[in-house]
Amino acid sequence: MSRLNLSSLDKDNLKIPYPEDERVKTIKGKATNQYITVIPQKLNNDTYAVSVNDQCVYGFTDKYELRPCDKLDNIEDVNFHPQYFEIKKVFRENERRIMGNKPDKKGEYPYTAFIHKSTQHCLTVDNKGLYLTDCDSNNLYQKWMVSPNENICPEL
Repeated sequence: MSRLNLSSLDKDNLKIPYPEDERVKTIKGKATNQYITVIPQKLNNDTYAVSVNDQCVYGFTDKYELRPCDKLDNIEDVNFHPQYFEIKKVFRENERRIMGNKPDKKGEYPYTAFIHKSTQHCLTVDNKGLYLTDCDSNNLYQKWMVSPNENICPEL
């Protein structure tokens, strides 16, 4: 399985509250503190594209890759697209339904999962990189904090 290297992204230990009535623009891995930019999509308020190095993560049946982000201005007939992820706020009460299993041990709630709309795999980031894999409530690398603030990367 290939992984995207995210070692150049900033890390710190800031707490990010869940934004109410705002679209998410940045996510932060709960286990790795990696920041990733997400792009709200016009389809609905729960649909996002995941941006890495100014490209979007595209998911396919057996693989994923980075490609230029599609603006998708005409969305009438586009319910599924390889760059679409659905944001899910996870509580103890809905965890089994969203993640597919109950956790082995007590976790911190709520957390957010990003589930690829067509493959139903979860966005995962660990120390080796970013990838899509089966959703698992025991996988800390699939748990995200979210923010309505943009992730601004400094020019070098």
